[in-house]
Amino acid sequence: MGYQPHMVDTVYRLITENMEQVYADKPGLRYRGADGQIVTVTFGAYAQDIRRCAGWLEEALRGAAGRRVCLLGHNSYPYAVAILALLAAETVQVPLNQNKSWEELAYELDLVEPDAILWDGADYPWRDQLLAAYGGRLLPIDGYAGCAPAALHEAADPKALSMIMFTSGTTGRSKGVMLNQWSIMVTGRDSICSWPPMVARAKAMGIPDEKFQLNHFSTLPLFHIAAYANLLHWPLYGTATNLADARTFYRDLADMPSESMAVVPAIAEMLHRDILRDRRDKLGPLWILMCSAAAFPRQTLLDLRDRGILIVQNYGMTETGSGGLVNEAQDDRHIATAGHTIPCMEYKLDGGELCMKGECLMLGYYKDPAATAEAIDAEGWLHTGDLARVDGEDFYTITGRKKNLIILGSGENVSPEELEGLLAACPAIKECIVREMGQKIGACICCDIAQQEEVRAYITELNRTLPLYKRIAAVEFSAGPLPRNAAGKLLRK
Repeated sequence: MGYQPHMVDTVYRLITENMEQVYADKPGLRYRGADGQIVTVTFGAYAQDIRRCAGWLEEALRGAAGRRVCLLGHNSYPYAVAILALLAAETVQVPLNQNKSWEELAYELDLVEPDAILWDGADYPWRDQLLAAYGGRLLPIDGYAGCAPAALHEAADPKALSMIMFTSGTTGRSKGVMLNQWSIMVTGRDSICSWPPMVARAKAMGIPDEKFQLNHFSTLPLFHIAAYANLLHWPLYGTATNLADARTFYRDLADMPSESMAVVPAIAEMLHRDILRDRRDKLGPLWILMCSAAAFPRQTLLDLRDRGILIVQNYGMTETGSGGLVNEAQDDRHIATAGHTIPCMEYKLDGGELCMKGECLMLGYYKDPAATAEAIDAEGWLHTGDLARVDGEDFYTITGRKKNLIILGSGENVSPEELEGLLAACPAIKECIVREMGQKIGACICCDIAQQEEVRAYITELNRTLPLYKRIAAVEFSAGPLPRNAAGKLLRK
């Protein structure tokens, strides 16, 4: 367990030191090739392709620095290469969600006014509209193939705008979050604070040394801040990224055995079901789950922990450049909290709302000074919109969203997330949303028609444990999934 990361704080050093020197001969990235076979690329070869891509971009764009370049495609090796090459070439890159409707994509493209769009040419529903509107600016994402590797140089200003990532709010238009490479790299640098406790807990779990030479399984889309940050952080540790497809999840996991995986709640619940059904062997050597995107059921985390899975939770937002809170605690009291502080950030509670400031915060919202001023106050504090509490050991627990609070005629405030957490304990409920319905607390519930009475009985019993003002007085059932936005988040309105 004496393995130590090589910490750097710029993308240039990440490529030229970690990838080309310290870990050059180690596997850096794996993916499934066109012939169905797994391809393993060393960090050294990966870096050479990044150099090829950077040189190709410089020529194709007649000067890459400052150019706005969108990324549009499925997870792939060329996509990963392009992310690092665009950073090295000092462009402003914009990873887009290819699952959105043309109306949503057109809004984001029009706002950004890209100089070029790197895409994979897949047969998307909006393909014809894209070709008609931006055909002259489309470039193949693997267009660097066969090009000569280019010389790289340190960025003139690592804190200058280098990426725009669109948020996926549950209401209204998405906003372009402006970030720089520093905001991503600094959280990787500070992740070292979690390394010693992870090693200690791994030893306590009896994890052998050979399993601590990690391979990271990546199924989250690369336009998502968590997957994007992981792509930049794992080379700090010499850890290979195994690029997988959610549609062939178990096949990819079997062919690319992995010790670590980043998960959202839906994936965690799937793994949880398999483990409880004695299908642990399907997961291979997996023993670390990095949980993000939303709150995870406490019992799920406890069950996974008790079956040899180390839980690492990360709380953050696109606006915090992957920084925020981290939780590697495995004890019953803290395992379900959002986590504790990290060195590059400051924290406070303002009227119960979690506020943060520090080196990894966004530069603001693209072309939206009003929204920027609303989110970041005059003293530089980002108001997250999340309500929280903190205990004496500096662990924060998120209790709900400020904007989701239901304010009753009596003046009482009700957090819908609190009630949703209680409803989630009912096995018959597949998913639910709590919101105001005609000045009452109501719940929209997805469950099988045959189980509706079971759910009603559960709510009746639950209400007996709640104060009068928190009781669920109206219920709407749905046999099908509840509406979600393009990022998969449930819509509240």
